[in-house]
Amino acid sequence: MPRQTDFVSFLSEPDLLQRMLVACPDGVIATDKDHRIILFTGASEAIFGFSPVEVMHHDLGTLFASAQGYELVVERLHNESTVANLQVQAVRKDASPFAAAVSAAAMTDRYGEYLGIIAYIRDYTAVQGIEDALRDNNAELNRLVSELDHVAKQDHLTGMLHRGSAMEAAKEALIACALGGQSFGVVLFDLDLFKSINDSYGHLMGDEVLRDLSGVLRQATRGADIIGRFGGEEFIAFLPGAELPAVKAFAERVRVAIEKSLVRIGDDATISATISAGVAAIPSCAATLPEAISIADNRLYAAKRAGRNCVIDSDTEFARSAA
Repeated sequence: MPRQTDFVSFLSEPDLLQRMLVACPDGVIATDKDHRIILFTGASEAIFGFSPVEVMHHDLGTLFASAQGYELVVERLHNESTVANLQVQAVRKDASPFAAAVSAAAMTDRYGEYLGIIAYIRDYTAVQGIEDALRDNNAELNRLVSELDHVAKQDHLTGMLHRGSAMEAAKEALIACALGGQSFGVVLFDLDLFKSINDSYGHLMGDEVLRDLSGVLRQATRGADIIGRFGGEEFIAFLPGAELPAVKAFAERVRVAIEKSLVRIGDDATISATISAGVAAIPSCAATLPEAISIADNRLYAAKRAGRNCVIDSDTEFARSAA
C-alpha cells in the first residue's frame, strides 16, 4: 500500500485526469457554457459510435433522440444543478435510438460563474431489456394470480361465485349501500323437484339444468348485482340499491324465464324446470345480512309449501302458505 505522500504525488500527476477518463466505463462528455461539446471520451465513442472529431464543438443535443429528452436534462440542471440516472432516449451515429442513463452536473468556477456541463452517459439498453422482461414476467404472474383467484372463487359447474365468495362480495357491497343510505336486496332461488330430474334423466342432465338456470340469472342481473351458487340446486342473488318491490320483480323475471326455458335432451326431447324464490331486503325486512338471508330462506320454503314455482316476499304470504 503506498504511503500517504506517495498517494498525494500520484494525485498530482498531470496525466491523472486522462487516466481516470480512460478507466471510466461510462461515456464522459463536457460542454462549454453554450453546451457545445469540448470533451468526448473513448467510452463515449464506443457508446455513440462517433469519433471525437465528429462531435467536437457540436451541440450536446445532437446526441439525444428527441429535443424533449435533451431539454429535460438542461431543465433539471438549471433547477437542481445535478441530474442522477435520468433515463432518456439517446441516438447513435447510425441514427438508431437507445436507452441511456444520464448523470450530469453544472460546472462553475470558484466565483460561481457557469462554465458548462459535465455528463456521464451509460448505455441502458441491456438493463432496460432486463427491466422490461421482469415487468412482462410480473404482468404475466399478476395475470395468472388473478386468474387463479378468479377460478378459486367460482363454482366449477355453473361458473358463478361459490357461496363464500358471494358472501364476501355481498358484505363489501352492503357496506357501500349503508354508507349511501341505499337498500340491499336478497333473493334465494331453489330449483323445484330437482331430485326427480336427476332420478329421471341422470345427473349429467341435472347439471345442464343448473347451468341453464345460471345463464338465466346472469342475463337478468345488472353490473353491480352479485350472484352465486348457494349450495346444491340453490342460488343466491344480492341486489345493491334495490328496494323490496324491485327485488321481487327481479325474482319474478327469473322465475318466468326459467319456466319458459327448455333444456334439450337428445335430438328431439326437451325438459323444463321451475324455481321457487324467497325475497328480503335491508333495512325494510332485516338489519343484517345473515338476518336477511334467513328471512329469504324462510320465504323460499314458504314458496315451496305454497305449491312451488312462485316468489314470496312477505311474512303474510309466509303465514298464509303455512296454514
